[in-house]
Amino acid sequence: MKKLFHLFTCTALLAAALVFASNSLHAASDGEKSEAEKTCEAHDVSDDLCYICDPSKREKGRLWCKEHDRYEDRCWLCHPELEEKDRLWCKEHSLYEDECFYCHPEVSEKEDVAQAAAAQSSNEAVSIASATCEAHDVSVDLCYICDPSKREKGRLWCKEHDRYEDRCWLCHPELEEKDRLWCEEHSLYEDECFYCDPARGSSQGSGKQSEAPVLWCNEHDVAELECGICQPQLAGQLAPGGSIKVRFASPESSTKAGIATALPVEGIARQSVSAFFEVSYNRNKLALVTPLADGIVRAVHADVGQRVNKGDVLVEISSDEVAAAKAEFLSSRVNERIADLAYQREKKLKEEKISAARDFLEAEAAYEKAKLMGKMAQQRLLNLGFSNGEIKQIAEAQDSSSIIKLRAPFAGTLVSREAVVGEAVSESEGKALFKVTDLSTLWLDLSVSPEHAGSVRVGQVVTARFDSGPAGVEHTGVITWVDSAIDPRNRMLKARAEIRNPNGAIRQGMFGHAELALTGSGNALLLPRDAIQHHEGRPYVFVKEAADLYALRHVSLGQPGDDTVTVTEGLGSNEQVVTEGAFIAMSEFLKSRLGAGCVDD
Repeated sequence: MKKLFHLFTCTALLAAALVFASNSLHAASDGEKSEAEKTCEAHDVSDDLCYICDPSKREKGRLWCKEHDRYEDRCWLCHPELEEKDRLWCKEHSLYEDECFYCHPEVSEKEDVAQAAAAQSSNEAVSIASATCEAHDVSVDLCYICDPSKREKGRLWCKEHDRYEDRCWLCHPELEEKDRLWCEEHSLYEDECFYCDPARGSSQGSGKQSEAPVLWCNEHDVAELECGICQPQLAGQLAPGGSIKVRFASPESSTKAGIATALPVEGIARQSVSAFFEVSYNRNKLALVTPLADGIVRAVHADVGQRVNKGDVLVEISSDEVAAAKAEFLSSRVNERIADLAYQREKKLKEEKISAARDFLEAEAAYEKAKLMGKMAQQRLLNLGFSNGEIKQIAEAQDSSSIIKLRAPFAGTLVSREAVVGEAVSESEGKALFKVTDLSTLWLDLSVSPEHAGSVRVGQVVTARFDSGPAGVEHTGVITWVDSAIDPRNRMLKARAEIRNPNGAIRQGMFGHAELALTGSGNALLLPRDAIQHHEGRPYVFVKEAADLYALRHVSLGQPGDDTVTVTEGLGSNEQVVTEGAFIAMSEFLKSRLGAGCVDD
């Protein structure tokens, strides 16, 4: 019995030990599991997957029903019309059974595989995609809220609330369509929000503006898209013929302001292109008189502003190099005569068969060498600026002096003088002692806008008006050169025209405006110069539509006359145009920029 009791005791102790060990292992395992994966008790799923409790796990851009804790498009309590009754519903997780990845993890796996296959070809593109707009959680290339260039052209923007004017219920509550789902994040209807659904395209191509009611400016009684006082920025978007409206406070106010209208006068249009210019000397008739040898100025025979003829002596220079060149020339002439006599003698002796042939050949070679040296000496004088006539005089007078005379290369006017008696001059420095030019013709250095580059041709007639000088005086010329590239400094096209200057009234350095006449002409309308108003560099006229309502019209202009301007596009012949007081009308248009635009109701 004692042995049996002892055996039973040992067995019991062993069983207790095994149970304790098993419990310890289970506890350790449970502890590791709880650390590795915490469970959402409310929905019986991992905390890492519970999108119901954690908003960060939800699909971006998908609306959430805060009242019923589910996606807005799965909330039948709010939107019973969206329910698909033929699909099984998971009440626990508020999803259809065939999309509930809580109950059916294989759904998530299939979606992952499909998404991986679909994204395989675009992973590189996504990796190099443009930066994301953090404020609106989209690519900066699509964010029209931050970047005005991404917005629909012509669609008004509410700067106060950062959304399209026709989607701003704070400013226009009457436009809201309450039966359409609204994307609060991106200020668009859900069925047009391309942020939430990129398949809908960008804001520029959404085309939803046409579906919205036309906005009306109650203050000025015109459509908001046409109200020039409330939306002055629209003027810069107008094409020729396009217009926006400007309404005066009353019909009497425009009359008291001195505004008068008239019909435009029909005429013939001379098509032209405008350009700026600066006058410069005609470089084909400009010369720099420089010394061709080192020396000292001994005499100056002309002064700046003086008219000179071709060959007139301008300055005399004393140069050792000139003296040496003259002496070499005279010496070469003597050597040539001696060699010629010896050659003639040996030639005669050879014919009489008295002299040896060798002596004749040596005499002939010496004579040819002497002639060559003479030509070289004469060429040296030519290189120093002596004419053939002067060289002949040097030979006849046996002149070996050091004086060289610099002469005018052609008839013209001395426009610059640097020569001073006693000044040392050097050929290597290349200093111009005089500058002579023919002022009968000058150049206009034109700067043409690159948008007209294709219209500028050699041979076109140019009409020039100068900023200084008598008003209304015009000078005509012809384009002689057009640059083949755009100037990188000012992004303008360079061209050159040559004009006549018979009385010398045009001076180098003068500025002005030129009109480059284009080929062809057509019917056009003429208006007084005062009828044309310019805003941000663009021409406009005001067309009367009612006693207190005027249209600011963008027009295209042709070549101007003395008192009139040609309108080539954007205006009808039967339209009343403001010809007096146009400046007052422009001030009315611009008053919103002075703080007098639209006011809230």
